[in-house]
Amino acid sequence: MLDLTPLTDSTPLIGDAMDLRQRFEEDGVLYLRGVIDPELMAWAQEKYREALANEGLIDPAVEAPKWTGKTTETWRPCDAIGTTVWHEVVKQPGLNAILRDVFDSDPVWTPIAAHRSGLPTGPLKEDQDVFAGRHQDGFYNEGMLFTICWMPVRDVAMDRGSFAVAPGTHKRGSLHDTSVKGMAIPRDAIPDSAWRSANFRVGDVLIFNYLTAHTGLPNPSDEIRMSLDVRAIPSWAPQPVIGAVEGVDGSDVTIRTKEDELVTVHLTKDTLIRDMNPWPRIPLSEVEKIAYPGAHVMAMARTDRTVTVLRRNFY
Repeated sequence: MLDLTPLTDSTPLIGDAMDLRQRFEEDGVLYLRGVIDPELMAWAQEKYREALANEGLIDPAVEAPKWTGKTTETWRPCDAIGTTVWHEVVKQPGLNAILRDVFDSDPVWTPIAAHRSGLPTGPLKEDQDVFAGRHQDGFYNEGMLFTICWMPVRDVAMDRGSFAVAPGTHKRGSLHDTSVKGMAIPRDAIPDSAWRSANFRVGDVLIFNYLTAHTGLPNPSDEIRMSLDVRAIPSWAPQPVIGAVEGVDGSDVTIRTKEDELVTVHLTKDTLIRDMNPWPRIPLSEVEKIAYPGAHVMAMARTDRTVTVLRRNFY
């Protein structure tokens, strides 16, 4: 049985902006209970079930989302929901009020959402690296100063495919090893004792910094874990250019924003060009794999319009 040190419960700090902000700056993570409307999440769970049933991954007649054993090539099956769920979640007044206190400014929600469905992974093995998926979102999104909000769509215990973070790692810069294939965070970079988790219930939300290391935990149950993560950037921070590609001219990409403004950004050999999946990296010479006329993209550009990361965006 997986037994991790529980996360510090920051729920009592809600409404105290100074203390909430201080804890977030110190730990790089806030665990808050009962923030999201449970009726909204119950509705969201039905949307997830529909997507999973359409893939044949669950039997819709069975109340628990038990995995049928069918495999799928879909990276994240529940992303078929599109904007239906996360657009409603980010309207939650309580969540917005908390982020306003943490940021000391309004949150700007970015169209980066992940409707996750963690399939069973089988029984835990002796000496298994249960944190094998450890990563920092900031490594794959250089320049985006976002904060991640992760929440269960269905109750999940820490020994049944839950989620873990390593508080304080946001102060250590990037921990990814760029000299190895996949550029993962080495196992010994974060001691096992540094990881924290919880028995999450619907309504809970885990808010963490873009450089806080985190990972999904193994799921030895027979049920599919359902979760959602969304991202917000403080209004005072640089914002990415978001919109549909108007045209590509060599290393220049012109994007038409939702405000109907044309913005041209410049890619360099150092620009991380990626699809929704953060790896493998797309070479500059093949940028039109994702940046073709009409494609929805997001570009994090410096003041001189050179881009740190260009990624496809489905929302």
